[in-house]
Amino acid sequence: MRSLSKKSEKIIKEMIEGGRLFENPLSVMAREGARMMLRVALEEEMTTVLGRDLYERAAGSIGRRNGYKQRTVKLSCGDITVAMPKARNLEPPLRSKVLPPYRTRMAELEEAIPLLYMNGLSTRKVKRSLKKVFGEKGLSHSTIGNITAKVVEEFNAWKRRDLSGLSVLYLVIDGIRLGVRTDTKEKEAVLAATAFLEGGRREVLGVSLGNRESTASWKGFLEEMRERGLKDPLLIVVDGCPGALKAIEEAFPGVEVQRCTKHRMENVLEKVLKADREEARDDLRKVFYAPTIEHSKEAARLFEKKWRKYPSAVECLLAGLENCQTYYRFPSSHWKRIRTTNAVERCFREVRQRVRTIGRFKDEQRALATVWWLMNDAQKRWYGVRMTKEATEILNRLRGEKERLAA
Repeated sequence: MRSLSKKSEKIIKEMIEGGRLFENPLSVMAREGARMMLRVALEEEMTTVLGRDLYERAAGSIGRRNGYKQRTVKLSCGDITVAMPKARNLEPPLRSKVLPPYRTRMAELEEAIPLLYMNGLSTRKVKRSLKKVFGEKGLSHSTIGNITAKVVEEFNAWKRRDLSGLSVLYLVIDGIRLGVRTDTKEKEAVLAATAFLEGGRREVLGVSLGNRESTASWKGFLEEMRERGLKDPLLIVVDGCPGALKAIEEAFPGVEVQRCTKHRMENVLEKVLKADREEARDDLRKVFYAPTIEHSKEAARLFEKKWRKYPSAVECLLAGLENCQTYYRFPSSHWKRIRTTNAVERCFREVRQRVRTIGRFKDEQRALATVWWLMNDAQKRWYGVRMTKEATEILNRLRGEKERLAA
């Protein structure tokens, strides 16, 4: 890919040296960022049309630069002025595709406003911050509300989408506590599900508001996805939440369950004195990260023998240990992704950081749309699972076993 033209580099250099790129992050994005983006794009377009860079000569070339004209681009809350390059002796005359004639509105900046809100700025803070860019009047609360409402509309459409066309290999579910203003004070848990799909990619599957991760909340969440066509996955990954475990049994009977090994390790270590914790952690890693299930079972027996002075820790490890070892039945290349609920937990860490400045959400839809927006943004950086020939064969065998049992 070719580098930027000299003129484009000069534009960026002028803005940096002038200090305009360091005034204020919101100013950069709203004013100088938009202006620089358009100027660079227009200069690159002119360089491509003429076939030569600024001050370059080329034999047989036609057309030449002929100064600039000012073009104004309207935003919903103000205007920006852009220096648009002109050319002469061009046949046919240049009609810019970047900024066509008579185009006076730029929707891209409006799309940035809900992004500001979803990244932790309240409506009041967005309004106050944009005053520095657009003057004292800036944006009204209603204007910001209308723009951010687009995110809620997108979320509602996404939440109603048909899931029948998806073939889910692994379903990972977890919940997070958020402050939400509702008619009752009980709805404080946001429930979320991500899925590893056939082919290996991973995506957000569902987001809903629940009542403190109760069985009823989880069952409603899972059944709502079922009603939209979600088929039985091969495996559901969950932490130790009793409500979620019971809901899975009722909504997805017969589907295998993997208890999060990370949560189980933490639960066991809570029952060990701090002085012994690191050594106990090393022994637990041998249980949960063993190369085979036989090695895992042997490591569990050794842990029981070695740490008998902590009977509650041993009991915590052995209670339902087989549910923490389900992942051994699946392709080894997938183990890292399916033995914990990290697929959702990491997203929730980012959600907590972003919503810290918001405090308590004023309504249910705004809370859910924010979580969805942030998870959807994080989704672009997610890793899926590798679908090797061996992995495909193992999964097909497991499907066959499931179908025979169902028959």
